[in-house]
Amino acid sequence: MNSTLEKSISRIHGSKTRLVMAISGVGSQSANWLLAVPGASKTLLEATIPYSNESLNHYIGEIPEQYVSESTALSMAKSAYFRGLKYHNNFSEIVGISCTGAISTNRERRGENQAFIAMWSPTLKYVHHVLINKGVRTRREEEELISSFIIKSIEEKALGASGLKLELTESESSTVVNTEFTSNLDALVNKHIKSIVLKGQKLIALDQGFSGGILSGSFNPIHQGHIGLAKLGPEILNCQTVFEISVTNVDKDPLDSEEVCTRISQFNKNETIFLTSAPLFSEKSEIFKNSTFIIGNDTAARLVDPKYYKDSIKTMNESLKNIQENKCDFLVAGRLQDKDFRTVLDVDIPENFTSMFRSIPENQFRIDLSSTELRKNETG
Repeated sequence: MNSTLEKSISRIHGSKTRLVMAISGVGSQSANWLLAVPGASKTLLEATIPYSNESLNHYIGEIPEQYVSESTALSMAKSAYFRGLKYHNNFSEIVGISCTGAISTNRERRGENQAFIAMWSPTLKYVHHVLINKGVRTRREEEELISSFIIKSIEEKALGASGLKLELTESESSTVVNTEFTSNLDALVNKHIKSIVLKGQKLIALDQGFSGGILSGSFNPIHQGHIGLAKLGPEILNCQTVFEISVTNVDKDPLDSEEVCTRISQFNKNETIFLTSAPLFSEKSEIFKNSTFIIGNDTAARLVDPKYYKDSIKTMNESLKNIQENKCDFLVAGRLQDKDFRTVLDVDIPENFTSMFRSIPENQFRIDLSSTELRKNETG
């Protein structure tokens, strides 16, 4: 290891960055170099080499279309990031880094000699593609070149610049696709992350899993009906109930940070609130698998009305089936509609999905309030 490389690694070790690495095909020397310089125990949380196809499939949880590709590198980096959440409590410091590539070997191989280096964090999506000529370098030299690019990429993203100067021939290339999100909310709106978790107004986690009772709504404003359902949820379901707000809407602009702050300021410090970018229950069910959504009867009626699926019964059934396959269901509170108190028994639910809807008896819960009416009264 030359002095310039050692200096770069020392700078990485001196930063707050915490790395989880996944290397396949090429680039494993970078992990050895990180370990060889004092300070690695603070920086490197884990390094994994899922070298076989089966091992890589297991690591990312799917079989990729191509093993050496941008999408596979990103999947590896994202998986590495989530592994890091198990080892370090400050998610903003964790970076998942990966490399998948193919270099010279002892058999004839079709395809380019190349590597995709990826990084993933809550506000970063980065891919560095290095394309190198066959036969110009030995396998060892190719390994060291790609490993050096990995170190250079880490240093640049952790510290803004790198002292490493790496040379390629004129016919070789090094290209970077880099997306940095301005905030967690920006990352959420752009679907880079799936959820932001708050306790009151305090940020707790990003992309944290949850299964239980979900009280979804715009909460504009929150009212006693919402509060009553949130208290009743654990009694009926025998599990924790949380609030969920989608910052995006099918036919409206995303909520801005000021509006998000206004809405979450209504909750007390002990309430758990999930912010998502999932306006549809089919999308919510992908995030909150094995959960029960607590909804009003009017929402239940919309869920089984083809009108809300562009008059397509097929689309409606596919949406409900997706929710069902994610093992989610609905606990439905009756609502006053057209001067009549209506329950889920008044909703025409397709036979295949009736088991997904449970009714809350009127004598257990009835509060004739709605956020829409409250807003009308305020403006009136």
